[in-house]
Amino acid sequence: MSLSAGTRLGPYEIVAPLGAGGMGEVYRARDSRLDRTVAIKILPSDVYSSPERKQRFEREAKAISSLQHPHICVLHDIGNQDGVDYLVMEYLEGESLADRLRKGPLATDQLLKMGIEIADALDKAHRQGLVHRDLKPGNVMLTKSGAKLLDFGLAKASAPESSGEVEDIKTLTSPPQPITARGVIIGTFQYMSPEQVQGKEADARSDIFSLGALLYEAATGKPAFTGKTQLSLMSAILERQPEPVTALHAASPPALDYVIRTCLAKEPDDRFQTAHDISLQLKWISGSSSAALEYPGVVRRRKRLAPLAGWMVAAAVLVVFAALMLLRQTPATRITRFALTIPSSLPIESESLAITTDGTRLAYVAAESGQSRLYVRPLDQFEPVPIPNSEGASFPLFSDDGQWIAFFAYGHLRKAAANGTTNPANVVDLTSFYGGAWLPDGTLLLATPNPPLVTVPAQGGTPKPLRMPSSNSLEPLSPIMLPGGEWILLTDNKLGAFSIVALRVATGESRVLIRNALHATYTPGYLVYYSSGSLWAAPFDAKSAQLTGPAVVIAQNVAGLNFFANYAVSATGTLVYAPGAGITPARNLVWVDRKGSASKIDAPAEDYVDPSISPDGKHFVVCVRTATEQALAVYDVGRGVMMRMSGNHLRNAAPIWGPDSKTLYFDAGGQGSKLGIYRMPADGGAAPVLVREMPSNAHITSVLGDKASLMLNDPSTNADLWTLTLDGRDLQPFRKTPATERQGSFSPDGKYIAYSSDESGRAEVYVESASGSGARWQISTTGGEQPRWSRKGNEIFYRTGNKMMSVTVQASPFSAAKPVELFDANYDHGGAVPGYDVAPDGQHFLMTAPERPNPTEIRVVIGWPEELKQQSSAPTRQ
Repeated sequence: MSLSAGTRLGPYEIVAPLGAGGMGEVYRARDSRLDRTVAIKILPSDVYSSPERKQRFEREAKAISSLQHPHICVLHDIGNQDGVDYLVMEYLEGESLADRLRKGPLATDQLLKMGIEIADALDKAHRQGLVHRDLKPGNVMLTKSGAKLLDFGLAKASAPESSGEVEDIKTLTSPPQPITARGVIIGTFQYMSPEQVQGKEADARSDIFSLGALLYEAATGKPAFTGKTQLSLMSAILERQPEPVTALHAASPPALDYVIRTCLAKEPDDRFQTAHDISLQLKWISGSSSAALEYPGVVRRRKRLAPLAGWMVAAAVLVVFAALMLLRQTPATRITRFALTIPSSLPIESESLAITTDGTRLAYVAAESGQSRLYVRPLDQFEPVPIPNSEGASFPLFSDDGQWIAFFAYGHLRKAAANGTTNPANVVDLTSFYGGAWLPDGTLLLATPNPPLVTVPAQGGTPKPLRMPSSNSLEPLSPIMLPGGEWILLTDNKLGAFSIVALRVATGESRVLIRNALHATYTPGYLVYYSSGSLWAAPFDAKSAQLTGPAVVIAQNVAGLNFFANYAVSATGTLVYAPGAGITPARNLVWVDRKGSASKIDAPAEDYVDPSISPDGKHFVVCVRTATEQALAVYDVGRGVMMRMSGNHLRNAAPIWGPDSKTLYFDAGGQGSKLGIYRMPADGGAAPVLVREMPSNAHITSVLGDKASLMLNDPSTNADLWTLTLDGRDLQPFRKTPATERQGSFSPDGKYIAYSSDESGRAEVYVESASGSGARWQISTTGGEQPRWSRKGNEIFYRTGNKMMSVTVQASPFSAAKPVELFDANYDHGGAVPGYDVAPDGQHFLMTAPERPNPTEIRVVIGWPEELKQQSSAPTRQ
């Protein structure tokens, strides 16, 4: 409704309209009793829609009116006249922050002043049990006396009397609609916390998230979260991280970016816990010298480091900020947390993080356009150091003195100087690698397929097996040596039933320390491990390898993959980890056309790998990995039905179709089962049959007639290509060299085999005559893996990083055209076998796509062991 000038509401006379919003119309009015100007808000008719709502509203209005704070708009009165409900508020002269931001972002000093004032106002409200729930630029007024927080129209007491308190939020999130449909709803959505979007209870930490979004927009002039629809906006709030403030507004202090990103943490426990904390941080930034907080653009020394420049500066200054904060506090009484943010174009890979013993350098693997590389980040320098020729790196290991770093890539364990000044040197060839440690005496402790545990000199040499339990029942992962060299800590993997085990080096005896846990590390006095998505620390005696107290959580929501959590700890009490959704990844199955556009297949997201399409195109098979098994699943393309074939107690992998489209071949092994190649009907009508036992891991990558191309991990020469008749009788080497050859693929006419080899120093795609005549051609030009032939045999597809490449070929005589890029998109990569397959029409690819993006942040926690010691020594109240 609209009120004309002169209309009276009790003692208040309407003077002129001021505006309207989702919570009602606002007018300038005169208080005839006190002869003062006030603001009148006419409330929606549903405020008093029930006696319960009326009682609750009046109770909350009374609480809000008690908020006496210089930066909170005062609520003077509430009233009702002739069916019109209204609020009487302090009249403010100025402009809203929303109006101001239409002119551009605030200057840093103005932003800090406003942020401090609003944080102080929120702290006052929160201490009285009130949560605003609708903090946004439109609810902040900029006046001559400072910022004013107004419109607690959606506020409520922080301890609700019934579950109905969140009904309004649930109503807002139900039907998706265009972002322009109702401005007030979208305005609210853009600043809502993840828990509000999900319809959960909002507490003070929800306001802290909204304050972070408000400060982000004030600093950059752009909303932290955007979307074309409510659904996409909600998805952004729940899943995405905004670009760093310093990337959009270079003049902003990087320390401010740290404060804002902490406010915007997805989990409430990861944010600042009180508005007072934010106020203190902003006051510290405001009171510090600009030299300590603002840096000019980093000189881009090398072109390939240019995308990193913005976050390098931000990360470096955050370290300075953290160090200064430590100096301002007593180190023994303060734990410090901060984050190193990297661009979304360089997500952090799994099996990625390491830290030096002294905690001065961290290492991580980041993928640019799908190509992973290793970086070392000295914490006292601005720039990370790229390790040259480290493509495909995983499992970085620092030497004890931090001067060297080893990593696994393409079947080789390599080492390089940690300052990036040397090319990697080969230490040892490994068919597979399951983690390890660089020991103080200069040897490397490694987990390998066979034998399970070995040591090898860092300068290279023959691996030396370590003693194992007489039953040889352990399947070691992520081993580390405890101080003194008497005990090894490792993860034991029995079909996904992970346990932390202590193994005595001299005798090979073992004992289980913790069940349902994995990836143990050690820092003086504590055993750190991963379980249920969190990092735990338990008091631990390294000499006896015994737990001496209960475990506590030291970090939540830690990323990982399979048996390796993405974290590392130093001996000096520094923890680094990548945040994420847990140890089991979720992927969607998708059809991708030649332009890279994806169409999701109707199947729930799971940990799918190794997709393979039947020759007739009517079905495909994938491997589905869970915490307890690796099962095969066959999808009927026409009917849209997926049938999982589990219960065979094998660790199934790399399935592929026989030529009849009715039989599956795969490699498997497990407790009490022989390692080798198996076959079974695709309809699951019979149990798997062992085709041929293998001495080590082997994967069929292509089938033609009665013959298969086999990649066999040979401990003497690394991965090689073999051929195997499908009856299992005839196994012959095809290409057996010191290089890593894998992913062999027969041409449809059987005359050629395409495969990947790293003989040149990086993986490239080659084609070789299947007859063994020696004729051979290089197909890729700038690196390549995972070759697949089209069904017509006139085209070879392969991948290099995220790029899908195509090469037109001719069979007789063989010739190949120049490679052409089809698309560059973030679909999952394969490993020993290609991570995609080509549909019979040659126009579509079966691929897997990550449901959640990889982390773009490394969190650093300094001093956590000291905090645990203080907690354990604190007196208990009686």
